[in-house]
Amino acid sequence: MSDTSIRHLQTLSLIPREPRRISSTEIRRQLAELGYGVTHRTVQRDLQRLSTVFPLVCDDRELPHGWSWKRDGAAIQLPHMDPATALTFCLVDEHLKEMLPRGVITRLAPHFDQAQAALEKSGSKLAHWRDRIRRLPRYQPLQPPEVAQDVVEVLYEGLLEGRCLEVAYQPRHGEERVYRVHPLGLAFRDAVAYLVSSLWDYEDVVPLALHRFKCANLLDEQARVPAGFSLDDWVQKGGFDYQPTAEPVELEARFAPEAGYHLQETPLATDQRLEYEPGNSGWLRVRAEVENTHQLRWWLLGFGDKVEVLRPSTLRREMASVAEGLSQLYG
Repeated sequence: MSDTSIRHLQTLSLIPREPRRISSTEIRRQLAELGYGVTHRTVQRDLQRLSTVFPLVCDDRELPHGWSWKRDGAAIQLPHMDPATALTFCLVDEHLKEMLPRGVITRLAPHFDQAQAALEKSGSKLAHWRDRIRRLPRYQPLQPPEVAQDVVEVLYEGLLEGRCLEVAYQPRHGEERVYRVHPLGLAFRDAVAYLVSSLWDYEDVVPLALHRFKCANLLDEQARVPAGFSLDDWVQKGGFDYQPTAEPVELEARFAPEAGYHLQETPLATDQRLEYEPGNSGWLRVRAEVENTHQLRWWLLGFGDKVEVLRPSTLRREMASVAEGLSQLYG
């Protein structure tokens, strides 16, 4: 393959899909970084020639003019998409789209279509793989809240580019508020997505539900990341959960056989200890060090009368109070 042909392929790979665009000047700069020292005029001629073969469009409504792949234009596919690659694209399309910036989804849309077609034509056993796998939630699934896609796109762009945002946000309680947001990460919990952020000049990190953003504007100011911040560390330290105590607690609880059996296969913690109670009741006594969170309480309450918390005493009293309240409700 000639150097010119390779340069043309490199040029095509630099052009984004609508509504994003790239100028011929920027294409020339990026080609130079790749080792192709061509003139601006050469790049312009290449683009004109390529647009007669590929679905490229030039937006000349303002300077500098910008080039894009047509929104619904077929993407070039080199090399041919094999069944394994096609299956991966299809699974991303089904399960991961909400985790990707809107611009990425737009650019990948033709590949998703090609992946589906490639699987259907391949005759491979992988073509039926998606029909044979399912992920099932343990708890009652909830419908995701409605989000304003135009607002979410701005939020994702701010996170991607590391820039501040000025937003209107509706807290769970109270009136709508205006925040200056430093986006730090995205987190997905069940049916709700959160923008993990700090506000104004505060060091505190908070999760903001995407569906509560009413509008968002991208600012030129760079987002400030708190010293030593790590999204993984923040989540593992209970960032999503109010913790009555900062330290983990030593949980001791009794589980009925049908409720506790799964803990033999999926332990509650790495230091979990299990033992059957004397007699033939089949009840299990479980001990483990766990984070003292609301999620722990939800989990325990989900077993109803099939679990009894023994320690810590504060948690036992909480469970007893809930049980008393339920008894009053149901008479």
